[in-house]
Amino acid sequence: MIHDLASQPGGRIEADIVIIGAGIAGLLLGTRLARMSLRVVIVEAGAERQDEETHPFNAVEQLGSSYAGAEHGRFRCLGGTSTRWGGALIPFQPADIDCPASPWPLRFSELADFLPELEQLFGLPPTPYDMPDMFSSPEGSIPSFLPRLAKWPAFASRNVANLFRRELAARDGPEVWLNASATDFVFAPGGRLDHIVARSIQGGSMTLAARQFVIAAGAIESTRLLLLADRAADQRIFRPYDVLGRYFHDHLAAHVAEVVPRDRASINRVFGFRFEGKAMRNLRFETAPTAAAREALSPCFAHVGFSEVAGSGFEALRAVLRHVQQSKLPGPALFGQLAATSPWLLRAVWWRLVHQRLLFPPAVPLDLHMVIEQAPDHANRITLSTGKCDAFGNPLAAIDWSVREVDRDRLERSTRHFCEYWDTTSLADLGTLRPLPAGQAQKVVSASGGVYHPGGSTRLDRTSADGVVDSDLRCFGIPNLNLASTSVFPTGGGANPTMMLMLATMRLADRLAGELK
Repeated sequence: MIHDLASQPGGRIEADIVIIGAGIAGLLLGTRLARMSLRVVIVEAGAERQDEETHPFNAVEQLGSSYAGAEHGRFRCLGGTSTRWGGALIPFQPADIDCPASPWPLRFSELADFLPELEQLFGLPPTPYDMPDMFSSPEGSIPSFLPRLAKWPAFASRNVANLFRRELAARDGPEVWLNASATDFVFAPGGRLDHIVARSIQGGSMTLAARQFVIAAGAIESTRLLLLADRAADQRIFRPYDVLGRYFHDHLAAHVAEVVPRDRASINRVFGFRFEGKAMRNLRFETAPTAAAREALSPCFAHVGFSEVAGSGFEALRAVLRHVQQSKLPGPALFGQLAATSPWLLRAVWWRLVHQRLLFPPAVPLDLHMVIEQAPDHANRITLSTGKCDAFGNPLAAIDWSVREVDRDRLERSTRHFCEYWDTTSLADLGTLRPLPAGQAQKVVSASGGVYHPGGSTRLDRTSADGVVDSDLRCFGIPNLNLASTSVFPTGGGANPTMMLMLATMRLADRLAGELK
């Protein structure tokens, strides 16, 4: 059932599990646990919907370079970021986690076991992600990049609040409280978390006690809440190790080359979004899992895209589908824009039916984009602000983050290796790459502000000297507090992190259910 602390009294609630955050991880975790006959309560700081692109609760203090993902790409509402999320679902490669130097304290296979169930939930085809034989290369050579196809759910299914709508409305589903910000953490003797207090800006408050608690509020907010919990315990929880908030990282992206096609239709058939049933797929190239590639390159991925043109039919079509994702009705202006671009739209429908591809807009430039894993750095961190507070009087998150020379070197090296890969494989038959002038992409990535894939600031590790949570996502020092957030990922890998977050959340749910039942 869904309640609203802004208009309903909360009082005191006792549950098996209390989850902070009703976004992707929180709703996936909460519904899965409720199916196991556990009483689950979820508190969400936002309302049922967020219509604006930014939310006042996402304000932070910027101490270093401007991190754009602090306020953009974060949404406080039922469904969280999934209400705007692009939709790419792809797991990390095993080599991103299982390599000898990896700080990950678990194996890739421990998460991959949940992959078929997750694909079924989002209506994704059970087809492979890796396509090693898609492009031919010289005999005897070992390619440095691996072609992979991400899977994108239908727009309506990208919003997890839509996926779980029936369970959220059911009496035996998780109990969700909107406009309920977690503000206070109260500990029992011995270090266990006894209860939390949630408040609304309208003045409502509620006390929530549970056997287990989970913070699933996004990377930045989850880190801030854990810092507030540590402050409530007089900074005793993670002492003497200075790990909490450290190693904050993101993926970094830049346009690195222009793609000059030999034949535009041929390159569209290769790089245009593919349709498989209701799902879509797009091609990317990740660092190959071979030892030679891993020694030369950090995890990264390259993809071909196009520059969007304002007022185009593609822009209007995507806007209509985004309204579907947010459960909103598109306005007549969008349909008018589609009608005005009907020649492209009719050709796009034909391409959809005949080629099973999304048609590129006419005459737009094609670009090569490189996305690299940012090197985890102890100096990049999230702390509590010493001078700025939120509406409840708690400190805002303060982010001290920057792009460093090692990251610019990674971008340059990854771009150079990919251009060599393109020229020596059958990709060269499709067209040529024209790299941007030396140093231009590095300047862009230095000012990019990240791509909204934050991680690292509550990293998982084998010991409390090096991490904040263990391999089961349980906080060191707080035996009944767990984290479900990309902030636990010690490295960014060579792919979007959302699917890995979901797989880790499903594993966490099964572990909690086993312990509580």
